Amino acid sequence: MSAACLFTHELESTFGQSWNPLSLSTSSYASFDQQIFLWAHVPIVIGLLLLAETGNRASIRYGLCVFAVVHVGLHWFYRNQPVYDFSSAASWVLILLAGIFGAAYLVPAKAR
Repeated sequence: MSAACLFTHELESTFGQSWNPLSLSTSSYASFDQQIFLWAHVPIVIGLLLLAETGNRASIRYGLCVFAVVHVGLHWFYRNQPVYDFSSAASWVLILLAGIFGAAYLVPAKAR
């Protein structure tokens, strides 16, 4: 569930005008924060692919759920930035659901 919300949120992020990494407009890569946003996804995807290669699905789930919880904090931290495009109800529902489902997975996992 957490992964589904995160992937849907990533799809939604392509609709934003100022943070759209798929836009061919030169202004889409104008700010340093936008560059960080774009390139921060590279090590995340590499990490998930490396974990997937090892076949350890529990590690993939755990890492994705940790990221989902941290992801909520990142959005909360950046919510007042002028270029922040994720202030709609749909955005926050996806962000928060990913974090909630991630936390729900992590709590029993930590108790084991």
